[in-house]
Amino acid sequence: MLSFSELFFELTGHPPFPWQARLFSEFANADLRKDDFRKSCDVPTGLGKTSVIAIWLLALAHRAGRGDHQGFPRRLIYVVNRRTVVDQATREAEGLRKALTTKPGLEPLAASLRSLGSGFSETALAISTLRGEFADNAEWRSDPAQPAIIVGTVDMIGSRVLFAGYGCGFKSKPLHAGLLGQNSLLVHDEAHLEPAFQRLVETIESEQRNHREFRPVRVMQLTATARPSGSVESILSDADRAHPEALKRLRAKKAIEFVDVGDRNTVSQKIVECALRYKDSGNAILLFLRELKQLEEVCNALKKNGLEGRLQRLTGTMRGFEREAMLKDNPIFARASKQRSKDTNDKD
Repeated sequence: MLSFSELFFELTGHPPFPWQARLFSEFANADLRKDDFRKSCDVPTGLGKTSVIAIWLLALAHRAGRGDHQGFPRRLIYVVNRRTVVDQATREAEGLRKALTTKPGLEPLAASLRSLGSGFSETALAISTLRGEFADNAEWRSDPAQPAIIVGTVDMIGSRVLFAGYGCGFKSKPLHAGLLGQNSLLVHDEAHLEPAFQRLVETIESEQRNHREFRPVRVMQLTATARPSGSVESILSDADRAHPEALKRLRAKKAIEFVDVGDRNTVSQKIVECALRYKDSGNAILLFLRELKQLEEVCNALKKNGLEGRLQRLTGTMRGFEREAMLKDNPIFARASKQRSKDTNDKD
């Protein structure tokens, strides 16, 4: 059997940071009869927070292989309030499943995961996305015993755990609440942005424990700006802070320059001037404007400077379907997407 580092590399394509190995060890050796799960995972931006998904999957397969998986969360629910991160986490989960089916070295891992299901599905892992404008493919609820990753927004997951799922019929609402609220690990990414939701899921977890429910939900906040309710030991260690790649990312310089526009009426002009400074840099340039009038002024000015073919507008008035189509087919947005896919362990 391969080691965690070897399996992690096979599964994700990059070696683990020390904190990732530590979290795997915690998952793999947790005493499931106790409240022995980490409540907060404080990972700085750039150190691969979404790899929690892969770590949970490896721990589940590890425990299944040695026969002590009973009570270990069978479903991982990844919740975040930003749709772009939901889509990113979904792609990462799909990449894990693809690796399980295509890499021979991961076949024992896939076999362990398949052994947990009821035999209705040949796949080792179910993946579903719950967010607005995405239809639920129902994979996560077709076989309650099958390992599953459910990625969703706060409103879609929150409504379901409260027996009020958006778009669900009255007969299916208890099913959704039961599967999400039992035998699952709920990972709340960017938890500092949604403190009310964090308190909600922590309250649900606490009530289940008070009533000694059989396999309650386990909640872990995942954030670079943790606000734990109690004293929680940091997941990072001195080994992480001394790790060459982690050190490079933690010390990466990020600069911001403020430009005085003087008068409100000159905002568009100043933005155009700033943009033109970087037109030959070869990098993507993002311009954020608050008013549609300003958008028109900036676009017209940039077109006059010969940038018409390199310019694409994106506004909140566009439908989600149109935005998704642009991401796939528009050469400007497709370029950004391809650049993003080059990243490995720094997706966060």
